[in-house]
Amino acid sequence: MKIALHSITYAGFFYEGGPLTLDQVIDKAAECGYEGVEVMAKRPIASPFDIDTDRAKVIRDYAAVRNITLPFVAGYIDLSKPNASDREKELVFARETMRLARDLGSPYVRVYAGGEKVHEGAPIVDQWWWCVGHLKELVPVARDFGVQIALEVHTGSAQNADALLDMLDQIGSEEVKVCLDPPLLAIRGESAYEWAKRVGARIVHAHVMDFQWASPMVEYDSVPGLGVRKIERVMPCPLGEGVVEIEPFMQACKEFGYQGHFAFEVCTPFHRNHRRPTIQDVHRLVEQAAPYLRGLRDRA
Repeated sequence: MKIALHSITYAGFFYEGGPLTLDQVIDKAAECGYEGVEVMAKRPIASPFDIDTDRAKVIRDYAAVRNITLPFVAGYIDLSKPNASDREKELVFARETMRLARDLGSPYVRVYAGGEKVHEGAPIVDQWWWCVGHLKELVPVARDFGVQIALEVHTGSAQNADALLDMLDQIGSEEVKVCLDPPLLAIRGESAYEWAKRVGARIVHAHVMDFQWASPMVEYDSVPGLGVRKIERVMPCPLGEGVVEIEPFMQACKEFGYQGHFAFEVCTPFHRNHRRPTIQDVHRLVEQAAPYLRGLRDRA
């Protein structure tokens, strides 16, 4: 079991300031004691459009000198878009993402199970079957590039463990693996430990972060009397200070002989005392996570 840093953490999406380059993320990972970097396959980190085979080799060699591997490419491929032409474009994007993974020496490409989100304008069941059908098309494409697809439940038509298992069964290929996201499972009230026990050796990569439940926001409704709708909120926090069951999950992974990475990520908006965080706030989370994960791994 190894630990990695997901490069989305430094994309500039969730803090004041600009992004780091992929080389700079590799430097930060090495400095903090991570063993790998997960590559965000879109701008501003590593779009397949921007990184050709020669540039990928330079990045791969740069990482190797720093004893950093590039074990996983996070694809941003949505195969459930209602428009057929849009889905064809996503297939091209998927092919290029797989090419990038091959060139970087990364064995796995993440694809969202059920799409990136639930789209308006089409039944969810249609979005589900579009995704299943296109994933079947992509299995031989991935094979030709020498990589494998890793499905991750996210916020599309497949959002829990049962849905993912059904989708894997319908795709019908043992070549399709799983990327697990315990924080998303925690939001949905699912146990990452039990999830890992069910899916077992098909899990090849995992994302790790922690959060606390913040006080809900309240929205008043314009109905007679006092109508109130509560909006649940989560707030990212240092590992071990929130509700995500990281240690039990790692223990379950050890039990089935997991050899992949646990990739720490900062991938949601957060604040510090109601101010937008700085890159220094992100550094503190990244620097805390590496020794914490190493300690859990040693005890697992």
